[in-house]
Amino acid sequence: MQQDALDDLKLFSQARGASLSGLPGYAYDSQGGRGITVYVIDTGVNAGHSVSVTDYQQSIGLTHFQEFSHMEGSIRWLYLPEEPQIESDDVGHGTCVTSKVVGSTFGVAKSASIVIVKIYPIDGVFSMSRITAIWAVVARDVDSNDMVGKAVVSNSLGGEQSRSRINVNLELMFSSSVSSWNDRRR
Repeated sequence: MQQDALDDLKLFSQARGASLSGLPGYAYDSQGGRGITVYVIDTGVNAGHSVSVTDYQQSIGLTHFQEFSHMEGSIRWLYLPEEPQIESDDVGHGTCVTSKVVGSTFGVAKSASIVIVKIYPIDGVFSMSRITAIWAVVARDVDSNDMVGKAVVSNSLGGEQSRSRINVNLELMFSSSVSSWNDRRR
């Protein structure tokens, strides 16, 4: 039980309709995420990120801490072939998302391994062609590392309008990829 959990994390492990006032913390399996790899398609990660605490966290005695310092799983990186391979997060969004997956304070699957799939915005925008290309990089990596059924992908890039286009592209890409995966395994 993680006693110092923020409210959204406490609710994650409780039955629908649970009252926040009665929740003692975040109940989770200490092995949660073990054997699973989560691909986080985002702006990167600052693995040594020092998180500034909120007023709530200060009220329960937390100070600055390293969110990834006690991570159990591994971290590795993927990039589009033509992009610089720099292990950082200049925007901060990818670090936040990753901390909600495996972070020692905020993570829901604290024992999972992470693949940071870094994509750079161009003039603040993630183009559909580049997002589709990065999904192809992920699909190849899942296939080549025999992780079908053991991988989860987190993608929070793009707005509502982009998501429908991404979904169509993914259906086309993964339906053909799944077919080839099945053929190769026969």
